[in-house]
Amino acid sequence: MTPHHLILAFLYFFVVLVVLPIFCGDKIYSLHYQDDPRRDAEIDAVKRVYRKSGVKEYLLHIQGKESLAFHESKLSAPWVDNLIIVMAQNSTHHKEQQDDLVLSQVVAEIDRSMRKEGVYHSALIICNTTPVSNTSELNNLAQLYPIISTDTTKTTKSKKAVLNAEELMKRNFIECISKGVKRFHTKAKHVTVIKGDLVVPYPGFVNVVNQVINKRLSSNFVRGELMPSETSWLFLHLHEPVPFRHYDLSWSSFVEVLLLTVSGAVIFCVIFRWLEGPNQTSVTQVTYACYGALYFLTFTLVIGRPYVSELRRVGIDFYRLYDPYEPVQFSAVSFPTSSLSKLLFEMRRLRCSQYVPFHRVLDQMVSTLQLPGYVISPPLVRYVTRT
Repeated sequence: MTPHHLILAFLYFFVVLVVLPIFCGDKIYSLHYQDDPRRDAEIDAVKRVYRKSGVKEYLLHIQGKESLAFHESKLSAPWVDNLIIVMAQNSTHHKEQQDDLVLSQVVAEIDRSMRKEGVYHSALIICNTTPVSNTSELNNLAQLYPIISTDTTKTTKSKKAVLNAEELMKRNFIECISKGVKRFHTKAKHVTVIKGDLVVPYPGFVNVVNQVINKRLSSNFVRGELMPSETSWLFLHLHEPVPFRHYDLSWSSFVEVLLLTVSGAVIFCVIFRWLEGPNQTSVTQVTYACYGALYFLTFTLVIGRPYVSELRRVGIDFYRLYDPYEPVQFSAVSFPTSSLSKLLFEMRRLRCSQYVPFHRVLDQMVSTLQLPGYVISPPLVRYVTRT
């Protein structure tokens, strides 16, 4: 046994028993997470203040006329790769955060990434679904970004009372897309709809969405050339539900853990071969490989899949697209316009309720239209609060 073997054995137990419990104590998806409501509330408060001050500063530095002209020029182009529609509505999930400018955070992050676009071209619209009395934030955003309004903003309270929340969501969804596509002259290849009160995009959101859609879903490599795909698809959920993120008894989880374990074995073999020279015995090499596999396997299972999946952000080809095994709550979804008209037509024929919620109706369209729907991992948007 070499000195390196003793060091690795000591480090393993030290890391597992001391370092990981301390490091992962506040990581909500790790095995060592310790629930501390007071600490979590303080973290949430700091994050809200930071995001709110950040978006205020960003919007103050934008020239109103220049920003509005920039986005209207995008909408007047002959075509765009992605028409992004942000639905502005009253927050029903976090009443205490209605003054946190969540809608402004969403729009500002999309605006940032749109200004850094390369090959692809996107356009942005805010769709107002809120009553006129609650549009103070929208009045400020209207000076910077194009805004359309649905008919529900003019509906009286008595008529709204007849519509349940799920049916109202469905109608707003259909109307935002229909008005957004028809009102402007541009032809969009894809449409992305985001709820402006629930999730905030990650940095670089627009570029990643466009690359994933165009390189992974709408195109395939044929003899080394990127060609349009012959098969269509229905939707791509940009937010991965929390229950879907963890390791389970599935083939994809097994393959992912196996690849990480093998990677650890290979990395340790290479490192210690470089440190000790090429004259290692086969037993020594196998020992180092076992240590590497054990280290990586332990880190993978203890830290948690959501944090391990963050490594996939290094490249578009590493993102995982899969068919969800149950309906996904609507928060941010991309659609190809080739199948969007059929989707809206079928959804108009159905009525949503608390027993048949909107997101289940959307998922049902996979069977109705015989087109696949996907979820992306890691997600491209995050909840406003911790999950």
